[in-house]
Amino acid sequence: MHGGLKMFLDQEDGGSVYWVEKMGYDGTQFVLMGAPVRVADRLRPILFGPDKTCIATSATLGTGDAQLTYFRERVGAEHVPAVKIGSPFDYQKQMAIFVMKSMPDPRDDDYERMLVHWIERVLIKTEGKAFVLFTSHRLLKSVAETMEDFFYEKEWKLLAQGMGIPRQKMVEEFRQDVNSVLFGTESFWAGVDVPGEALSNVIITRIPFAVPDHPLTAARLEEIEAEGGNSFMQYSVPEAVIKLRQGVGRLIRTKKDEGMVVILDNRVVTKPYGKTFLASLPPAPIKIIP
Repeated sequence: MHGGLKMFLDQEDGGSVYWVEKMGYDGTQFVLMGAPVRVADRLRPILFGPDKTCIATSATLGTGDAQLTYFRERVGAEHVPAVKIGSPFDYQKQMAIFVMKSMPDPRDDDYERMLVHWIERVLIKTEGKAFVLFTSHRLLKSVAETMEDFFYEKEWKLLAQGMGIPRQKMVEEFRQDVNSVLFGTESFWAGVDVPGEALSNVIITRIPFAVPDHPLTAARLEEIEAEGGNSFMQYSVPEAVIKLRQGVGRLIRTKKDEGMVVILDNRVVTKPYGKTFLASLPPAPIKIIP
């Protein structure tokens, strides 16, 4: 503890960023945080140096680039061979992707009303059985409150993050109640495994761009800009692509799974960078809904 406090208070490492973070359900715990802005120089000699053997593997290392360039540069594996193996799943048959082009921009005043409208329509298609993934706790809470009557009329259980139910308990209840719907944020985009009919629909409410005012994100963006780069295209977009792929990846967990992914953010078809997101998705049929 003494060593950790000294490291935080002295802040002698110019390559790191330091901040204080509120933690816990009621925000009464305070944690001193410190993290390196660039990890490549630290990991390269440990994992990828001469006489080192390391295999890094995941379903979401790539951003649509077969050489996994973004990941390799971030972790110091620039000279390590990259292999894109593919998937054992038949996405053409198991999954369909829908993009709602008529959705307004997330900054539009009508965005939340239209979000509720489309979530209701899509949930009716699959009779619940859905993850609805948010990037904002505030928006999740507001949409959940607005849709209370809808879920009551349909007799579907709504499990919303922030209700005080532990994450694992929410997942277990979702598995057991086949028509239930789960509203989740950050921790539900990855690391959650629900095979079978219980999860037949994944609704992405918004492209998962990282919050630019988080100290670590802000420091990484500043470093790219200071070096003359484009922080949005070099960091924000690739990070969001990986996060989107993780969210979409919740749907198909076995060769028997089937279902649909619905993206309620029209920027994937209206913005130039949107092509990067579409190209990174599994090779399933994509339908743009006007």
